[in-house]
Amino acid sequence: MTKLNFKFIFQNAFDSFKVFETIPIEISGILIEGHSKTIWQTLNHLIKWREFQILKIADIEKKNDFIESESWITELEPKNPNDWKKKISIFKSQSEQIENQIKNLDLSDLRLEEKLKLIQDSSTHLSFHLGEIILIARQKNKYPQPNEMNEFLAE
Repeated sequence: MTKLNFKFIFQNAFDSFKVFETIPIEISGILIEGHSKTIWQTLNHLIKWREFQILKIADIEKKNDFIESESWITELEPKNPNDWKKKISIFKSQSEQIENQIKNLDLSDLRLEEKLKLIQDSSTHLSFHLGEIILIARQKNKYPQPNEMNEFLAE
């Protein structure tokens, strides 16, 4: 079995830029003008999307449809700090699962291209929503500005 080394290619593809480690629960449920969802809703959507992607990569042949509209919760904010921490923990665990799936890709896999496409889609989707979350957090002065990012990420 030949393994692919995606360490370089996907090196930062699932980096969350310390978003959830930084954002306080107090702003997770704030709906900002011009945005249709809160940080809390977006985090929950990401978890559902990533769960679908992880399952699909693990069993590419299984018919598994993702219904976007069903992936968004109506609750604007977490009920308590434990809910917030639990979801962040799930999100981090999913990142590890995806990284492990990438490490275990095999060149002889006849469905490799489909799996790589799912991984690319997952990374792009994550980047899009992280950008939304960062914009909301910056509007509330709870995330570093672009000129502060290098120092912030080096901490």
